[in-house]
Amino acid sequence: MNPSDPQPRHKGSPGPPAFFGSRRVARIALAVARRALTIVLLMLLVSAATFGLSALIPGDFFTTHQTDPTIRRETLEMLRERYGLDRPVLEQYGRWLAGLARLDLGESLFYRQPVLRIIVDAVLRTLWIGIPALLIGLLGGVAVGTLHALARGRWPARILDFLFSIAMSLPSLLLGLLALLLAARTGWFPVGGAVSAAGAPSGAGAWLLDRAHHLVLPVLCLTLPILAAVERVQCAAAESTAKEAFVAGATARGLGPRRIYLFHILLPSINPVLSISGPIIGGVLSGSLVLEILFSWPGLGQVTYEALYNRDPYLLMGCVLGSGLLLIAGNQIADLLLRILDPRTGMPGRRAPR
Repeated sequence: MNPSDPQPRHKGSPGPPAFFGSRRVARIALAVARRALTIVLLMLLVSAATFGLSALIPGDFFTTHQTDPTIRRETLEMLRERYGLDRPVLEQYGRWLAGLARLDLGESLFYRQPVLRIIVDAVLRTLWIGIPALLIGLLGGVAVGTLHALARGRWPARILDFLFSIAMSLPSLLLGLLALLLAARTGWFPVGGAVSAAGAPSGAGAWLLDRAHHLVLPVLCLTLPILAAVERVQCAAAESTAKEAFVAGATARGLGPRRIYLFHILLPSINPVLSISGPIIGGVLSGSLVLEILFSWPGLGQVTYEALYNRDPYLLMGCVLGSGLLLIAGNQIADLLLRILDPRTGMPGRRAPR
């Protein structure tokens, strides 16, 4: 037999990995298709509800200009016809969906710019606040919550109980007002905005320091509620995990405290935190909306407020779409991390270990 010919596979020899099996690929594709369909239907439902509720508000963007004696009524009617505001609500929504299929979200009546460009810039600015708050809140809450569980019954645990009880009871609005008062009285931090009053500094290093200086208070106000909520959940989970038999066995085998803390208590108890990551991301979006208005941060919350205040329908729909995509992306990341860290919630087609 020619050595280059493929060798016959004997009975009982291992075949190709199960990952490449046709059944597994089909199950994964079906699960992804179902999730994608659910996301599309959810976004359609949210967009339809938003469009319908905004249509119930009396007047439109051009209503406030009717009292301006320099603008003729014929001009306003012509502008309404140009932007499609004189059409029925269902026809307006259908035209918006047709534009969405072409990635055309229309033009903002207030900014006089394409909505897609405004939303992309606003989402990036919101991520400047949201990502640091999530990272500090989640990682810090997990670490402090685990230490809190190990120190249960001692005076450091009582101090942590008191501090985090206060942090959980303070809403983002009150924290923002207190932070603004601190900035106004001391002058240590900017009162608001994304750049200094003198303008953006030249140089990448100076610009980054100036941006970090403006981010301190908004990120701090958004982080504290997340940190408190995650710490409470992680503390309860770690306290329960520390009583398990495998932790006592690791201690009896003479493993070091750091190894036991990291691999036998922290990692096995992190699943409840990942399970609530989706609602936490939703809380970040709602909290950032309030804080962006308070601190005049030009993010998605500030743009949403301006779209509502000025009755800009296309900009409002873009803001809802951007918020929904951020929320969906956060939930998918949390679900992926949970599947990676917990084999019992693996990908479709994976058999549970026996």
